[in-house]
Amino acid sequence: MPSIQVTVHHKLTEHEAMSRIKNLVTQLKHDHGDKVANMKEEWHLKSSKFSFTFHGFDLSGTIDLHPGTVEIHGKLPLAVSLFRGKIKDVIKKKANELLEGHKTTDQ
Repeated sequence: MPSIQVTVHHKLTEHEAMSRIKNLVTQLKHDHGDKVANMKEEWHLKSSKFSFTFHGFDLSGTIDLHPGTVEIHGKLPLAVSLFRGKIKDVIKKKANELLEGHKTTDQ
């Protein structure tokens, strides 16, 4: 299964970064409920495991909070692997906007 990894730098407290990420999940359910199903999110300390179905494709991954950075690791179905670059760009852009427009890096 292809994977994506994005690191987003920020100047927020870890608590504020976590709060914004949790609010995003709620907002996604509200805004895209017709396209997103089976959304699950489980937090343990500063790490989250998530999974959901988007347009019939199962997606999953983790989010890890660190001082000054958020690491997003995701697994994509083989069927959408041709769009890996575009998906990664959208994740980077949205995560960057969410955490106040700070620089992102690929790893």
